[in-house]
Amino acid sequence: ARADLAGDPVLESIVNALNLELGAGTYAFIDAGVIGTDAIKVGMIYKPGSVTPVGDFEILDSSYDPAFIDDKSRPVLAQTFEDNNGGVFTVAVAHLKSKGSACDDVGDPDIGDFQGECNLTRTAAAEVMVDWFENHLAVVSGDPDILLVGDLNSYAKEDPIDVFIAAGYVDLADEFNFGPYSY
Repeated sequence: ARADLAGDPVLESIVNALNLELGAGTYAFIDAGVIGTDAIKVGMIYKPGSVTPVGDFEILDSSYDPAFIDDKSRPVLAQTFEDNNGGVFTVAVAHLKSKGSACDDVGDPDIGDFQGECNLTRTAAAEVMVDWFENHLAVVSGDPDILLVGDLNSYAKEDPIDVFIAAGYVDLADEFNFGPYSY
């Protein structure tokens, strides 16, 4: 872990409890420390028996592009892994601004289009993420395969999801007809 951000007692506690129940070393976590200023943050737990982290984790926040407002959406955590078959891919965990929180201070009220509050903020975050994936993560990892997980606070066919689809990303729930659900 990077020394400048090390220390995540919450994920450490979760992983320790999992490993106590399932066996030592079953799970590990990416120790990104405190990311951002929100009480909610993203994290990443993985199985070291299945994948191995490659390189350092990466964080997307407003320092990359101010259009990604990291005191609205939480900073994105990404880690490249190599699986047991030698495949390389990057997992990015995001938590975009909620539909029920006001974004009037950034000129992004609910405009009555049924996408809720902060839709422009979520959409701008998605646009920055697409750029960051292509122009930073793929370059750092040396591999374009990115799995985006987390809470995008957007339903299928809403503007932020459309940004990812337009950029060539695949909605796996739609692709495989998983019957996605929320909350």
